[in-house]
Amino acid sequence: MNCFDCASLGHPVDAVAVCADCGAAICHDHAHVAPHWLSRTAVINRTVRVEPPARMIRCGVCQLADDAVQAIRHGATA
Repeated sequence: MNCFDCASLGHPVDAVAVCADCGAAICHDHAHVAPHWLSRTAVINRTVRVEPPARMIRCGVCQLADDAVQAIRHGATA
């Protein structure tokens, strides 16, 4: 399988991952790796983060979209 972004630029490169959001195949250069905390329900329905965090791998387009959502949530303005 080839990286979607590289193939669209005309030079196919082997993919090493699949974007967790859109499912596009991505190469090492186009992959964005970030921590992703899983949670569990503890006593009295309390949500607790599980350590260590898992990893989330996204393509550049989905990473930019997530960055924009995070900026809106934290009150940043463009």
